[in-house]
Amino acid sequence: MALGTSSPSPPAPPSSPQHIYTNTRTLGPPEPEGHAGGGYPTYTNVEVVNDGAESAAFKQLFRTWSEKRRRNQKLGGRDKSIHVKLDVGKLHTQPKLAAQLRMVDDGSGKVEVWCIQDLHRQPVDPKRHGQLCAGNCYLVLYTYQRLGRVQYILYLWQGHQATADEIEALNSNAEELDVMYGGVLVQEHVTMGSEPPHFLAIFQGQLVIFQERAGHHGKGQSASTTRLFQVQGTDSHNTRTMEVPARASSLNSSDIFLLVTASVCYLWFGKGCNGDQREMARVVVTVISRKNEETVLEGQEPPHFWEALGGRAPYPSNKRLPEEVPSFQPRLFECSSHMGCLVLAEVGFFSQEDLDKYDIMLLDTWQEIFLWLGEAASEWKEAVAWGQEYLKTHPAGRSPATPIVLVKQGHEPPTFIGWFFTWDPYKWTSHPSHKEVVDGSPAAASTISEITAEVNNLRLSRWPGNGRAGAVALQALKGSQDSSENDLVRSPKSAGSRTSSSVSSTSATINGGLRREQLMHQAVEDLPEGVDPARREFYLSDSDFQDIFGKSKEEFYSMATWRQRQEKKQLGFF
Repeated sequence: MALGTSSPSPPAPPSSPQHIYTNTRTLGPPEPEGHAGGGYPTYTNVEVVNDGAESAAFKQLFRTWSEKRRRNQKLGGRDKSIHVKLDVGKLHTQPKLAAQLRMVDDGSGKVEVWCIQDLHRQPVDPKRHGQLCAGNCYLVLYTYQRLGRVQYILYLWQGHQATADEIEALNSNAEELDVMYGGVLVQEHVTMGSEPPHFLAIFQGQLVIFQERAGHHGKGQSASTTRLFQVQGTDSHNTRTMEVPARASSLNSSDIFLLVTASVCYLWFGKGCNGDQREMARVVVTVISRKNEETVLEGQEPPHFWEALGGRAPYPSNKRLPEEVPSFQPRLFECSSHMGCLVLAEVGFFSQEDLDKYDIMLLDTWQEIFLWLGEAASEWKEAVAWGQEYLKTHPAGRSPATPIVLVKQGHEPPTFIGWFFTWDPYKWTSHPSHKEVVDGSPAAASTISEITAEVNNLRLSRWPGNGRAGAVALQALKGSQDSSENDLVRSPKSAGSRTSSSVSSTSATINGGLRREQLMHQAVEDLPEGVDPARREFYLSDSDFQDIFGKSKEEFYSMATWRQRQEKKQLGFF
Protein backbone atom coordinates (compact mmCIF):
# COMPACT_ATOMS: atom_id res chain seq x y z
CA MET A 1 0.00 0.00 0.00
CA ALA A 2 1.36 3.44 -0.91
CA LEU A 3 2.20 5.83 1.88
CA GLY A 4 -0.17 8.40 0.41
CA THR A 5 -3.17 6.10 0.86
CA SER A 6 -2.50 4.86 4.38
CA SER A 7 -4.83 6.23 7.03
CA PRO A 8 -3.25 7.71 10.16
CA SER A 9 -3.58 5.60 13.31
CA PRO A 10 -5.49 7.18 16.18
CA PRO A 11 -3.37 8.23 19.14
CA ALA A 12 -3.21 5.68 21.93
CA PRO A 13 -5.18 6.61 25.03
CA PRO A 14 -3.00 7.72 27.94
CA SER A 15 -2.38 5.39 30.88
CA SER A 16 -4.59 7.57 33.09
CA PRO A 17 -7.71 9.09 31.50
CA GLN A 18 -7.85 12.82 30.88
CA HIS A 19 -10.92 14.71 32.06
CA ILE A 20 -12.59 18.02 31.29
CA TYR A 21 -14.90 19.16 34.09
CA THR A 22 -17.77 21.51 33.38
CA ASN A 23 -20.69 22.91 35.34
CA THR A 24 -24.25 22.32 34.12
CA ARG A 25 -25.07 26.00 34.46
CA THR A 26 -22.31 27.05 32.04
CA LEU A 27 -22.37 24.07 29.73
CA GLY A 28 -22.86 25.21 26.13
CA PRO A 29 -24.20 23.24 23.16
CA PRO A 30 -22.43 19.92 22.62
CA GLU A 31 -19.57 19.69 20.15
CA PRO A 32 -20.19 17.78 16.90
CA GLU A 33 -19.49 14.08 17.19
CA GLY A 34 -15.82 13.21 16.74
CA HIS A 35 -14.70 16.78 17.45
CA ALA A 36 -13.03 17.94 20.65
CA GLY A 37 -12.81 21.66 21.24
CA GLY A 38 -9.82 23.48 22.69
CA GLY A 39 -7.29 21.18 21.05
CA TYR A 40 -8.07 18.23 23.32
CA PRO A 41 -7.80 14.71 21.84
CA THR A 42 -11.05 12.97 20.93
CA TYR A 43 -10.71 10.36 23.68
CA THR A 44 -10.74 13.00 26.48
CA ASN A 45 -13.57 12.34 28.94
CA VAL A 46 -15.98 15.18 29.67
CA GLU A 47 -17.57 14.97 33.10
CA VAL A 48 -20.50 17.16 34.16
CA VAL A 49 -20.25 18.39 37.76
CA ASN A 50 -23.28 19.76 39.58
CA ASP A 51 -22.92 22.47 42.20
CA GLY A 52 -22.98 20.78 45.60
CA ALA A 53 -22.41 17.27 44.22
CA GLU A 54 -18.70 17.45 43.42
CA SER A 55 -16.78 14.18 43.41
CA ALA A 56 -13.67 13.57 45.52
CA ALA A 57 -11.53 13.49 42.37
CA PHE A 58 -12.82 16.94 41.39
CA LYS A 59 -12.23 18.43 44.86
CA GLN A 60 -8.66 17.18 44.91
CA LEU A 61 -7.83 19.44 41.95
CA PHE A 62 -8.13 22.47 44.26
CA ARG A 63 -5.72 23.53 46.98
CA THR A 64 -8.60 24.14 49.42
CA TRP A 65 -12.27 23.28 49.30
CA SER A 66 -14.96 24.68 51.57
CA GLU A 67 -18.32 22.96 51.88
CA LYS A 68 -21.44 25.10 51.84
CA ARG A 69 -23.97 24.43 54.56
CA ARG A 70 -27.29 23.78 52.82
CA ARG A 71 -30.58 24.75 54.36
CA ASN A 72 -34.18 24.52 53.41
CA GLN A 73 -35.27 28.06 52.59
CA LYS A 74 -38.83 28.94 53.50
CA LEU A 75 -40.97 31.86 52.35
CA GLY A 76 -40.29 35.07 54.19
CA GLY A 77 -36.52 34.60 54.17
CA ARG A 78 -36.33 32.47 57.32
CA ASP A 79 -34.49 29.20 57.03
CA LYS A 80 -34.93 26.00 58.91
CA SER A 81 -32.52 23.10 59.25
CA ILE A 82 -33.61 19.93 57.54
CA HIS A 83 -34.31 17.11 60.00
CA VAL A 84 -34.57 13.58 58.67
CA LYS A 85 -35.76 10.68 60.81
CA LEU A 86 -33.11 7.99 60.97
CA ASP A 87 -33.89 4.80 59.09
CA VAL A 88 -32.15 2.11 61.16
CA GLY A 89 -32.46 -0.42 58.35
CA LYS A 90 -30.53 1.87 56.00
CA LEU A 91 -27.81 2.41 58.60
CA HIS A 92 -27.38 -1.36 58.89
CA THR A 93 -27.31 -2.07 55.17
CA GLN A 94 -25.57 1.11 53.97
CA PRO A 95 -22.27 1.49 55.87
CA LYS A 96 -21.38 4.62 53.88
CA LEU A 97 -24.44 6.38 55.31
CA ALA A 98 -23.60 5.16 58.82
CA ALA A 99 -20.04 6.46 58.45
CA GLN A 100 -21.16 9.89 57.22
CA LEU A 101 -23.70 10.27 60.05
CA ARG A 102 -21.40 8.58 62.61
CA MET A 103 -24.38 6.46 63.70
CA VAL A 104 -24.51 2.64 63.84
CA ASP A 105 -28.25 2.87 64.66
CA ASP A 106 -30.73 5.20 66.38
CA GLY A 107 -29.49 4.46 69.92
CA SER A 108 -32.40 2.20 70.88
CA GLY A 109 -30.23 -0.79 71.86
CA LYS A 110 -29.32 -2.10 75.31
CA VAL A 111 -27.35 0.27 77.57
CA GLU A 112 -25.23 -0.48 80.66
CA VAL A 113 -23.34 2.20 82.58
CA TRP A 114 -20.56 1.98 85.19
CA CYS A 115 -18.96 4.82 87.16
CA ILE A 116 -15.27 4.55 88.11
CA GLN A 117 -15.12 4.96 91.90
CA ASP A 118 -12.17 4.00 94.11
CA LEU A 119 -10.50 2.79 90.88
CA HIS A 120 -13.22 0.17 90.37
CA ARG A 121 -16.34 0.20 88.22
CA GLN A 122 -19.66 0.56 90.02
CA PRO A 123 -22.97 0.02 88.19
CA VAL A 124 -25.13 3.11 87.78
CA ASP A 125 -28.86 2.98 88.48
CA PRO A 126 -30.68 2.87 85.09
CA LYS A 127 -32.77 5.85 86.27
CA ARG A 128 -29.58 7.93 86.22
CA HIS A 129 -27.97 6.58 83.06
CA GLY A 130 -27.87 9.94 81.33
CA GLN A 131 -26.53 11.88 84.34
CA LEU A 132 -22.73 12.15 84.28
CA CYS A 133 -20.39 14.06 86.59
CA ALA A 134 -17.37 16.05 85.39
CA GLY A 135 -15.24 14.72 88.25
CA ASN A 136 -15.62 11.09 87.21
CA CYS A 137 -15.06 8.61 84.39
CA TYR A 138 -17.72 6.27 83.03
CA LEU A 139 -17.97 3.11 80.96
CA VAL A 140 -21.04 2.91 78.71
CA LEU A 141 -21.61 -0.46 77.03
CA TYR A 142 -24.00 -0.37 74.08
CA THR A 143 -25.33 -3.62 72.60
CA TYR A 144 -27.11 -3.74 69.24
CA GLN A 145 -27.85 -6.11 66.39
CA ARG A 146 -26.72 -5.62 62.82
CA LEU A 147 -27.87 -8.03 60.11
CA GLY A 148 -28.66 -10.68 62.72
CA ARG A 149 -25.33 -10.38 64.53
CA VAL A 150 -24.85 -9.01 68.07
CA GLN A 151 -22.29 -6.19 68.19
CA TYR A 152 -20.92 -3.99 70.97
CA ILE A 153 -19.54 -0.49 71.46
CA LEU A 154 -17.84 0.40 74.75
CA TYR A 155 -17.62 4.15 75.32
CA LEU A 156 -14.90 5.35 77.70
CA TRP A 157 -16.17 8.76 78.88
CA GLN A 158 -13.67 11.01 80.61
CA GLY A 159 -14.74 14.03 82.70
CA HIS A 160 -12.67 17.21 82.64
CA GLN A 161 -12.04 17.03 86.40
CA ALA A 162 -11.11 13.33 86.53
CA THR A 163 -7.71 12.48 88.02
CA ALA A 164 -4.90 10.66 86.22
CA ASP A 165 -5.45 7.61 88.43
CA GLU A 166 -9.14 7.52 87.50
CA ILE A 167 -8.33 7.76 83.80
CA GLU A 168 -5.87 4.87 84.15
CA ALA A 169 -8.52 2.89 86.05
CA LEU A 170 -11.00 3.66 83.26
CA ASN A 171 -8.69 2.06 80.69
CA SER A 172 -7.89 -0.99 82.84
CA ASN A 173 -11.57 -1.63 83.60
CA ALA A 174 -12.33 -1.34 79.88
CA GLU A 175 -9.71 -4.02 79.19
CA GLU A 176 -11.31 -6.29 81.80
CA LEU A 177 -14.72 -5.88 80.17
CA ASP A 178 -13.23 -6.57 76.76
CA VAL A 179 -11.73 -9.83 78.04
CA MET A 180 -15.10 -10.79 79.57
CA TYR A 181 -16.73 -10.32 76.15
CA GLY A 182 -14.09 -12.30 74.28
CA GLY A 183 -12.19 -9.31 72.88
CA VAL A 184 -14.97 -8.19 70.52
CA LEU A 185 -15.74 -4.75 71.97
CA VAL A 186 -15.27 -1.68 69.81
CA GLN A 187 -13.80 0.88 72.23
CA GLU A 188 -14.39 4.60 71.72
CA HIS A 189 -12.60 7.15 73.91
CA VAL A 190 -14.84 10.17 74.51
CA THR A 191 -13.92 13.46 76.18
CA MET A 192 -16.51 15.51 78.05
CA GLY A 193 -18.08 18.10 75.76
CA SER A 194 -17.04 16.28 72.56
CA GLU A 195 -19.50 13.40 72.64
CA PRO A 196 -20.21 11.87 69.20
CA PRO A 197 -23.79 11.79 67.84
CA HIS A 198 -24.42 8.13 68.66
CA PHE A 199 -23.36 8.61 72.29
CA LEU A 200 -25.91 11.43 72.58
CA ALA A 201 -28.56 9.31 70.86
CA ILE A 202 -28.14 6.54 73.45
CA PHE A 203 -29.58 8.90 76.08
CA GLN A 204 -32.27 10.23 73.73
CA GLY A 205 -31.36 13.88 74.23
CA GLN A 206 -31.35 13.66 78.03
CA LEU A 207 -27.58 13.66 78.64
CA VAL A 208 -26.83 16.02 81.54
CA ILE A 209 -23.29 16.74 82.76
CA PHE A 210 -22.98 18.04 86.32
CA GLN A 211 -19.94 19.99 87.56
CA GLU A 212 -19.32 17.75 90.57
CA ARG A 213 -18.13 14.33 91.65
CA ALA A 214 -20.46 11.36 91.87
CA GLY A 215 -21.36 9.79 95.20
CA HIS A 216 -22.45 6.21 95.62
CA HIS A 217 -24.23 4.56 92.67
CA GLY A 218 -23.21 7.42 90.39
CA LYS A 219 -25.51 10.00 92.01
CA GLY A 220 -24.13 13.54 91.96
CA GLN A 221 -23.59 15.49 95.18
CA SER A 222 -23.61 19.30 95.20
CA ALA A 223 -23.65 21.83 98.04
CA SER A 224 -24.87 24.71 95.86
CA THR A 225 -28.57 25.65 95.84
CA THR A 226 -28.32 27.81 92.70
CA ARG A 227 -27.22 26.06 89.51
CA LEU A 228 -27.19 27.01 85.83
CA PHE A 229 -27.41 24.55 82.92
CA GLN A 230 -26.86 25.24 79.23
CA VAL A 231 -28.98 23.23 76.76
CA GLN A 232 -27.59 22.81 73.23
CA GLY A 233 -29.27 20.75 70.52
CA THR A 234 -32.36 20.37 68.38
CA ASP A 235 -33.15 16.64 68.57
CA SER A 236 -32.40 13.44 70.47
CA HIS A 237 -29.23 12.83 68.44
CA ASN A 238 -27.42 16.10 69.09
CA THR A 239 -28.66 17.49 72.42
CA ARG A 240 -26.26 17.91 75.33
CA THR A 241 -26.95 19.74 78.61
CA MET A 242 -23.97 20.92 80.65
CA GLU A 243 -23.75 22.73 83.97
CA VAL A 244 -21.93 26.08 83.75
CA PRO A 245 -20.95 28.68 86.38
CA ALA A 246 -24.09 30.29 87.82
CA ARG A 247 -23.42 33.85 86.71
CA ALA A 248 -24.89 36.15 84.06
CA SER A 249 -21.78 36.08 81.86
CA SER A 250 -22.44 32.37 81.17
CA LEU A 251 -25.62 33.16 79.22
CA ASN A 252 -25.72 33.11 75.41
CA SER A 253 -28.52 34.41 73.19
CA SER A 254 -28.24 31.39 70.86
CA ASP A 255 -29.09 28.83 73.55
CA ILE A 256 -31.51 27.89 76.29
CA PHE A 257 -30.56 27.89 79.99
CA LEU A 258 -32.09 26.34 83.09
CA LEU A 259 -31.56 28.34 86.27
CA VAL A 260 -32.38 26.23 89.32
CA THR A 261 -32.86 28.05 92.65
CA ALA A 262 -34.12 26.91 96.02
CA SER A 263 -37.72 27.69 95.09
CA VAL A 264 -38.09 27.83 91.30
CA CYS A 265 -36.61 26.61 88.00
CA TYR A 266 -36.32 29.32 85.33
CA LEU A 267 -36.39 28.16 81.69
CA TRP A 268 -34.60 31.02 79.89
CA PHE A 269 -35.05 31.24 76.09
CA GLY A 270 -32.40 33.22 74.21
CA LYS A 271 -33.54 35.32 71.25
CA GLY A 272 -31.61 33.13 68.81
CA CYS A 273 -33.12 29.77 69.81
CA ASN A 274 -35.73 27.98 67.70
CA GLY A 275 -38.73 25.75 68.35
CA ASP A 276 -36.75 22.50 68.20
CA GLN A 277 -34.38 23.77 70.88
CA ARG A 278 -37.27 24.80 73.11
CA GLU A 279 -38.90 21.39 72.72
CA MET A 280 -35.72 19.54 73.75
CA ALA A 281 -35.21 21.89 76.72
CA ARG A 282 -38.66 21.03 78.08
CA VAL A 283 -37.66 17.35 77.99
CA VAL A 284 -34.40 18.00 79.85
CA VAL A 285 -35.91 20.18 82.58
CA THR A 286 -37.76 17.18 84.04
CA VAL A 287 -34.41 15.39 84.49
CA ILE A 288 -32.76 18.27 86.35
CA SER A 289 -35.45 19.68 88.62
CA ARG A 290 -38.91 18.93 90.00
CA LYS A 291 -39.44 22.50 91.16
CA ASN A 292 -42.03 24.86 89.73
CA GLU A 293 -41.05 25.80 86.20
CA GLU A 294 -41.18 29.41 85.01
CA THR A 295 -40.50 30.37 81.37
CA VAL A 296 -38.45 33.53 80.86
CA LEU A 297 -37.79 35.23 77.51
CA GLU A 298 -34.54 37.11 76.96
CA GLY A 299 -35.09 40.78 77.73
CA GLN A 300 -38.10 40.08 79.99
CA GLU A 301 -36.31 38.62 83.05
CA PRO A 302 -37.78 39.30 86.52
CA PRO A 303 -35.51 40.90 89.17
CA HIS A 304 -35.17 37.64 91.12
CA PHE A 305 -33.64 35.99 88.02
CA TRP A 306 -30.70 38.43 88.00
CA GLU A 307 -30.39 38.30 91.77
CA ALA A 308 -29.91 34.52 91.61
CA LEU A 309 -27.07 35.04 89.11
CA GLY A 310 -25.37 37.70 91.23
CA GLY A 311 -26.50 40.62 89.09
CA ARG A 312 -26.42 41.58 85.44
CA ALA A 313 -23.29 41.16 83.31
CA PRO A 314 -22.40 41.24 79.60
CA TYR A 315 -22.78 37.95 77.70
CA PRO A 316 -22.58 36.84 74.01
CA SER A 317 -25.67 38.12 72.23
CA ASN A 318 -24.78 37.62 68.56
CA LYS A 319 -26.28 34.67 66.72
CA ARG A 320 -23.86 31.75 66.73
CA LEU A 321 -22.68 30.78 63.25
CA PRO A 322 -23.17 27.14 62.23
CA GLU A 323 -20.10 25.01 62.89
CA GLU A 324 -18.18 24.56 59.65
CA VAL A 325 -17.13 20.95 59.06
CA PRO A 326 -14.10 21.00 56.75
CA SER A 327 -14.10 18.88 53.63
CA PHE A 328 -11.62 16.09 54.30
CA GLN A 329 -10.57 13.00 52.40
CA PRO A 330 -10.10 10.04 54.80
CA ARG A 331 -6.47 8.99 55.17
CA LEU A 332 -5.09 5.59 56.17
CA PHE A 333 -1.70 5.09 57.83
CA GLU A 334 0.29 2.10 59.02
CA CYS A 335 1.52 2.71 62.58
CA SER A 336 4.83 1.54 63.98
CA SER A 337 7.29 2.60 66.64
CA HIS A 338 11.00 3.33 66.16
CA MET A 339 13.20 4.31 69.10
CA GLY A 340 10.07 5.25 71.05
CA CYS A 341 8.75 7.53 68.30
CA LEU A 342 5.54 7.06 66.31
CA VAL A 343 6.20 6.34 62.64
CA LEU A 344 3.34 6.65 60.13
CA ALA A 345 3.36 5.35 56.55
CA GLU A 346 0.40 6.59 54.49
CA VAL A 347 -1.44 4.21 52.19
CA GLY A 348 -2.79 5.91 49.07
CA PHE A 349 -6.07 4.80 47.44
CA PHE A 350 -6.59 2.42 50.34
CA SER A 351 -8.85 -0.64 50.41
CA GLN A 352 -9.64 -3.53 52.73
CA GLU A 353 -6.69 -5.39 51.20
CA ASP A 354 -4.37 -2.94 52.96
CA LEU A 355 -5.49 -4.07 56.42
CA ASP A 356 -2.92 -6.64 57.50
CA LYS A 357 -3.35 -8.86 60.57
CA TYR A 358 0.16 -7.97 61.78
CA ASP A 359 -0.46 -4.21 61.68
CA ILE A 360 -2.10 -1.38 63.54
CA MET A 361 -3.68 1.03 61.06
CA LEU A 362 -4.85 4.59 61.73
CA LEU A 363 -7.86 5.87 59.75
CA ASP A 364 -8.37 9.62 60.03
CA THR A 365 -11.87 10.80 59.06
CA TRP A 366 -11.30 14.21 60.71
CA GLN A 367 -14.22 13.96 63.14
CA GLU A 368 -12.94 10.64 64.51
CA ILE A 369 -9.68 8.69 64.64
CA PHE A 370 -10.05 4.93 64.10
CA LEU A 371 -7.25 2.57 65.15
CA TRP A 372 -7.68 -0.82 63.48
CA LEU A 373 -5.96 -3.60 65.42
CA GLY A 374 -4.85 -6.65 63.44
CA GLU A 375 -5.33 -9.94 65.28
CA ALA A 376 -1.57 -10.63 65.24
CA ALA A 377 -0.43 -7.06 66.01
CA SER A 378 1.93 -6.86 68.97
CA GLU A 379 1.50 -3.27 70.20
CA TRP A 380 -2.20 -3.01 71.02
CA LYS A 381 -1.63 -1.15 74.29
CA GLU A 382 0.18 1.63 72.46
CA ALA A 383 -2.70 2.29 70.05
CA VAL A 384 -4.57 4.96 72.04
CA ALA A 385 -1.33 6.80 72.83
CA TRP A 386 -0.47 6.74 69.12
CA GLY A 387 -3.85 8.26 68.28
CA GLN A 388 -3.32 11.01 70.86
CA GLU A 389 0.18 11.70 69.54
CA TYR A 390 -1.17 11.91 65.98
CA LEU A 391 -3.72 14.56 67.01
CA LYS A 392 -1.17 16.46 69.08
CA THR A 393 1.35 16.75 66.24
CA HIS A 394 -1.10 17.26 63.36
CA PRO A 395 -0.18 20.41 61.40
CA ALA A 396 -3.83 21.52 61.21
CA GLY A 397 -4.01 21.99 64.98
CA ARG A 398 -6.50 19.20 65.69
CA SER A 399 -8.55 19.09 68.88
CA PRO A 400 -7.11 16.61 71.42
CA ALA A 401 -10.72 15.82 72.34
CA THR A 402 -11.38 14.19 68.93
CA PRO A 403 -12.88 10.74 69.66
CA ILE A 404 -10.45 7.82 69.28
CA VAL A 405 -12.03 4.48 68.34
CA LEU A 406 -10.32 1.09 68.76
CA VAL A 407 -11.56 -1.46 66.20
CA LYS A 408 -10.61 -5.16 66.29
CA GLN A 409 -10.05 -7.18 63.12
CA GLY A 410 -13.25 -9.01 62.22
CA HIS A 411 -15.45 -6.80 64.44
CA GLU A 412 -15.55 -3.59 62.41
CA PRO A 413 -18.66 -1.38 62.93
CA PRO A 414 -20.47 0.16 59.93
CA THR A 415 -19.10 3.59 60.89
CA PHE A 416 -15.63 2.20 60.03
CA ILE A 417 -16.58 -0.05 57.10
CA GLY A 418 -18.36 2.81 55.34
CA TRP A 419 -15.08 4.63 54.61
CA PHE A 420 -13.93 1.78 52.34
CA PHE A 421 -15.08 1.52 48.73
CA THR A 422 -15.91 -2.19 49.12
CA TRP A 423 -15.92 -4.49 52.12
CA ASP A 424 -15.95 -8.28 52.38
CA PRO A 425 -17.29 -9.29 55.84
CA TYR A 426 -16.02 -12.86 55.34
CA LYS A 427 -12.50 -11.93 54.23
CA TRP A 428 -10.80 -13.16 57.39
CA THR A 429 -12.96 -16.23 57.91
CA SER A 430 -13.09 -18.08 54.57
CA HIS A 431 -9.94 -17.09 52.63
CA PRO A 432 -7.75 -20.11 51.65
CA SER A 433 -4.11 -19.81 52.67
CA HIS A 434 -1.09 -19.93 50.35
CA LYS A 435 -0.11 -23.37 51.63
CA GLU A 436 -3.63 -24.75 51.13
CA VAL A 437 -3.70 -23.62 47.49
CA VAL A 438 -0.19 -24.80 46.56
CA ASP A 439 -0.71 -28.18 48.28
CA GLY A 440 -4.05 -28.61 46.52
CA SER A 441 -5.97 -29.11 49.78
CA PRO A 442 -9.79 -29.55 49.73
CA ALA A 443 -10.18 -26.15 51.38
CA ALA A 444 -9.04 -24.49 48.15
CA ALA A 445 -10.78 -26.85 45.70
CA SER A 446 -13.84 -24.67 45.21
CA THR A 447 -11.66 -21.62 44.65
CA ILE A 448 -9.63 -23.49 42.01
CA SER A 449 -12.75 -24.56 40.12
CA GLU A 450 -14.10 -20.99 40.09
CA ILE A 451 -10.90 -19.43 38.80
CA THR A 452 -9.75 -22.09 36.30
CA ALA A 453 -12.17 -20.91 33.59
CA GLU A 454 -10.83 -17.35 33.79
CA VAL A 455 -7.20 -18.44 33.94
CA ASN A 456 -7.52 -20.34 30.64
CA ASN A 457 -8.24 -17.04 28.88
CA LEU A 458 -5.12 -15.30 30.17
CA ARG A 459 -1.41 -15.43 29.38
CA LEU A 460 1.19 -15.82 32.11
CA SER A 461 2.57 -12.38 31.34
CA ARG A 462 -0.80 -10.79 32.16
CA TRP A 463 -1.61 -12.21 35.58
CA PRO A 464 -3.79 -9.85 37.62
CA GLY A 465 -1.85 -8.91 40.75
CA ASN A 466 -4.21 -9.05 43.68
CA GLY A 467 -1.43 -9.50 46.19
CA ARG A 468 -2.65 -12.76 47.71
CA ALA A 469 -0.81 -16.06 47.43
CA GLY A 470 -3.90 -18.15 46.75
CA ALA A 471 -4.69 -16.33 43.50
CA VAL A 472 -1.01 -16.17 42.51
CA ALA A 473 -0.53 -19.92 42.86
CA LEU A 474 -3.70 -20.62 40.91
CA GLN A 475 -2.61 -18.32 38.11
CA ALA A 476 0.72 -20.19 38.00
CA LEU A 477 -1.14 -23.38 37.06
CA LYS A 478 -1.93 -21.83 33.66
CA GLY A 479 1.15 -23.19 31.87
CA SER A 480 0.46 -26.82 32.71
CA GLN A 481 -3.25 -26.48 31.98
CA ASP A 482 -2.56 -25.11 28.48
CA SER A 483 -0.34 -28.05 27.61
CA SER A 484 -3.00 -30.56 28.61
CA GLU A 485 -6.02 -28.76 27.15
CA ASN A 486 -6.63 -31.33 24.36
CA ASP A 487 -6.37 -34.23 26.80
CA LEU A 488 -8.94 -32.54 29.02
CA VAL A 489 -11.40 -32.48 26.14
CA ARG A 490 -10.87 -36.12 25.09
CA SER A 491 -10.68 -37.92 28.40
CA PRO A 492 -12.09 -36.59 31.68
CA LYS A 493 -10.36 -39.38 33.60
CA SER A 494 -6.94 -38.71 32.13
CA ALA A 495 -7.59 -35.01 32.50
CA GLY A 496 -7.99 -35.43 36.22
CA SER A 497 -4.69 -37.26 36.54
CA ARG A 498 -2.91 -34.80 34.22
CA THR A 499 -4.27 -31.85 36.21
CA SER A 500 -3.12 -33.43 39.45
CA SER A 501 0.36 -34.08 38.10
CA SER A 502 0.46 -30.57 36.66
CA VAL A 503 -0.30 -29.10 40.07
CA SER A 504 2.53 -31.08 41.61
CA SER A 505 4.92 -30.14 38.80
CA THR A 506 4.02 -26.47 38.91
CA SER A 507 4.25 -26.40 42.70
CA ALA A 508 7.75 -27.87 42.50
CA THR A 509 8.81 -25.25 39.95
CA ILE A 510 7.30 -22.42 41.96
CA ASN A 511 8.91 -23.54 45.19
CA GLY A 512 12.49 -23.82 43.97
CA GLY A 513 13.12 -23.87 40.24
CA LEU A 514 15.02 -20.58 39.83
CA ARG A 515 18.09 -19.03 41.44
CA ARG A 516 17.92 -15.62 43.06
CA GLU A 517 20.40 -14.17 40.52
CA GLN A 518 17.90 -14.91 37.74
CA LEU A 519 15.16 -12.88 39.44
CA MET A 520 16.70 -10.03 41.47
CA HIS A 521 17.44 -6.67 39.82
CA GLN A 522 16.57 -8.06 36.38
CA ALA A 523 14.88 -6.18 33.54
CA VAL A 524 11.63 -7.71 32.31
CA GLU A 525 13.18 -8.87 29.04
CA ASP A 526 16.00 -10.64 30.94
CA LEU A 527 13.72 -12.78 33.09
CA PRO A 528 13.47 -16.54 32.37
CA GLU A 529 10.67 -17.51 29.99
CA GLY A 530 7.25 -17.84 31.59
CA VAL A 531 8.07 -15.78 34.70
CA ASP A 532 5.49 -13.17 35.66
CA PRO A 533 7.45 -9.91 36.11
CA ALA A 534 5.03 -8.73 38.79
CA ARG A 535 5.46 -11.93 40.82
CA ARG A 536 9.08 -12.89 40.21
CA GLU A 537 9.78 -13.47 43.92
CA PHE A 538 7.34 -16.38 43.88
CA TYR A 539 9.82 -18.50 41.87
CA LEU A 540 12.45 -18.47 44.62
CA SER A 541 13.08 -21.61 46.62
CA ASP A 542 11.59 -21.59 50.11
CA SER A 543 15.06 -21.30 51.66
CA ASP A 544 16.10 -18.41 49.39
CA PHE A 545 12.80 -16.66 50.02
CA GLN A 546 13.24 -16.96 53.79
CA ASP A 547 16.83 -15.76 53.57
CA ILE A 548 16.03 -12.71 51.42
CA PHE A 549 12.68 -11.59 52.87
CA GLY A 550 13.16 -12.83 56.42
CA LYS A 551 9.80 -14.61 56.36
CA SER A 552 8.06 -17.51 54.66
CA LYS A 553 6.03 -17.18 51.46
CA GLU A 554 2.84 -17.79 53.40
CA GLU A 555 3.65 -14.95 55.81
CA PHE A 556 4.63 -12.65 52.94
CA TYR A 557 1.47 -13.22 50.91
CA SER A 558 -0.75 -12.73 53.94
CA MET A 559 0.54 -9.15 54.20
CA ALA A 560 -1.26 -6.17 52.69
CA THR A 561 -0.58 -5.56 48.98
CA TRP A 562 1.10 -2.21 49.52
CA ARG A 563 3.52 -3.73 52.05
CA GLN A 564 4.43 -6.50 49.61
CA ARG A 565 5.23 -3.90 46.94
CA GLN A 566 7.31 -1.90 49.40
CA GLU A 567 9.47 -4.89 50.39
CA LYS A 568 9.88 -6.06 46.79
CA LYS A 569 11.11 -2.62 45.71
CA GLN A 570 13.64 -2.55 48.53
CA LEU A 571 14.97 -6.02 47.68
CA GLY A 572 15.09 -5.73 43.88
CA PHE A 573 12.01 -7.75 42.90
CA PHE A 574 9.98 -4.96 41.30
